[in-house]
Amino acid sequence: MNFTHISDYGKPDAGNLLIEGENLFVLKDLLKEYAQKIDVIIIDPPYNTDINYIGYKDADFVGGWGKFMLDRISIAKEFMSKTGVMFINIDENELTTLLHICYDLFGIDNVNILVWPKVDARFDKNRVEKPVKNVRSTHEYIVLCYNNKEKTCFNNTAEDIPLESIIYGLGTTSSAKDEIEELLGDRKKFSTPKPVALMKELIRASSIKSSIILDFFAGSGTTGHAMLDLNNEDGGSRRFILITNNESNICESVTYPRLKKCIENNNYTDGFSFFKISE
Repeated sequence: MNFTHISDYGKPDAGNLLIEGENLFVLKDLLKEYAQKIDVIIIDPPYNTDINYIGYKDADFVGGWGKFMLDRISIAKEFMSKTGVMFINIDENELTTLLHICYDLFGIDNVNILVWPKVDARFDKNRVEKPVKNVRSTHEYIVLCYNNKEKTCFNNTAEDIPLESIIYGLGTTSSAKDEIEELLGDRKKFSTPKPVALMKELIRASSIKSSIILDFFAGSGTTGHAMLDLNNEDGGSRRFILITNNESNICESVTYPRLKKCIENNNYTDGFSFFKISE
């Protein structure tokens, strides 16, 4: 790998990787080693809604948002095992564009659309509401892509039921910020996190205990946090590869300390290695 090793935390041979660098370059570098070895990919990419998302603004998408995502999903598909899956978080703004990309790459029969209610009074004690002009937005989508849907069988969730197309009761955008505050002391440290419970159940349903989990829009590190929780719960040996860029010092100020705190606060016998892409 063309990466510089920065540090390790916790168990030195855990095999979990946190990599800081432009994700397309990192994916190209990792492909030779991890082609067809990844069972689960979970990403929360920029939604292209005119906000600064870890340094990606609309104007930064050379060739447009669709080209930006096509380049990355195309190479990510090459990482997927024969029964591998990819979960892509998105809202209505670019849902149609994303679906066209996924239908072309995976085939329409290998794509599902899940709905995640991002608002729930049970979790939203600290929610700050935006003004509503007409219809209040209370949900987002998760586009689920299979390498081969017919040969892919999911596990039940923690409630011992199949993963359902509408995902209730697994936290909200507001509760995800509460989780950031609990670990890092400031719920504004990261503006668009996903809740641990949501990521945890996606991983539980779609992985085996030895799976490798890839997130190349790692952001605050929720995917890694969720996987560490699940391994601790079921004795799994899953490993993560998290990739995030260096805009706003996100990796060193949020992703790295969050993973460290997760392991430290819960006394997990796990760890990870931190790398930066070499110049």
